[in-house]
Amino acid sequence: MKPQARRIESIFGNLDGNGAPEGIFLFNRDRVDKNFLYVTGLENGVFENCGVLFERSGKMYVFTSALEEEAARSSEGYAEIVVFKNERERNEKLKSVLGRYGKLGLCFGAVSHGFFLSLSQSFPGIEWVDAGSAFRKARMIKTDEEIEKIRKACEIASRVAESIPGVLREGMTELDLSAEIDYLLKKSGAGGPAFRTIAAFAVNSSMPHYAGGNVRLENGNVVLVDFGAEYRGYASDITQTYLTGKPGEALVDLYKTVLSAQRLAFELIRDGAMAEQVDEDVRRLIDAREPYRGRFIHSLGHSLGLDVHDDGYPSQEFDKRFSENMVLTVEPGVYLPGVYGVRLEDDIVVKKEGCVLLTTAKKEFRTYEII
Repeated sequence: MKPQARRIESIFGNLDGNGAPEGIFLFNRDRVDKNFLYVTGLENGVFENCGVLFERSGKMYVFTSALEEEAARSSEGYAEIVVFKNERERNEKLKSVLGRYGKLGLCFGAVSHGFFLSLSQSFPGIEWVDAGSAFRKARMIKTDEEIEKIRKACEIASRVAESIPGVLREGMTELDLSAEIDYLLKKSGAGGPAFRTIAAFAVNSSMPHYAGGNVRLENGNVVLVDFGAEYRGYASDITQTYLTGKPGEALVDLYKTVLSAQRLAFELIRDGAMAEQVDEDVRRLIDAREPYRGRFIHSLGHSLGLDVHDDGYPSQEFDKRFSENMVLTVEPGVYLPGVYGVRLEDDIVVKKEGCVLLTTAKKEFRTYEII
């Protein structure tokens, strides 16, 4: 069975049998819905103003502009390609195909209210139902093929993380470092950064989503980097905190506490474990240290896939339990405003007997002298 057929089977398997639509329609305006890429498997092209319609049987139509026709042709083995040259021709061809259906699924969260109204007016005979949950559940459980692509993205990110200490130079700026990381990602085989690279020095490390600036590196600074590689559409996400010079006892204690919290999470995460319980146990370890109580201010992790935040964490749809072949980040962090912060993030795949690390960069306590 082709990967696209397996994915379609999984999506429809997550839809209510009695109220299931005859097909599902996805359309990209100026932002490409990753569900479009998930279903079609198309890795090249931009596909703005393009769409796909597919049925439970696996029958699929890819609607593409002439601009993306060559890229779309790679799906000819499992999809019918419908090419249009302009907006009028596109609308005519959409009506020709969509007009055959009485009930279609749509991902409500991926379209604007205006676009939904336009669809409703153009196709008054179609009942539109939300298929977003079906995609979320399907995408949370990764196939072996998806895991292999994420593993490759993680290998690239891990190599870059190991090389960063050799890049650090006194006087370089945060923007210099983020540019170096982006360059190393592509040089190592990534399609590019999976998201905007974060490089934060000294007190700026206390802001989890710091954007980076012209702050210059000094020996003795905390250096926090958060980045990921994109490989064939899939993302990795890793955070390293490097301690330079001769860090004080308080900073060493903070680093080792965060490292212990991450290792505890690795021990607890497995198929069937309750996500909230793991989160609670990790926070209890951190909060046991008075200076850090309440300073772990974000979630323990997030799911990872085509999106770097691939639609959440084990939610109610999974009884808030970890399930085999979920790919997730594990990223405890402690942030002391105006002082510094430490975050350690790795990517894992959940298995029956535990979790398997996909990122492999060393996290053991070390210090680095900046030249």
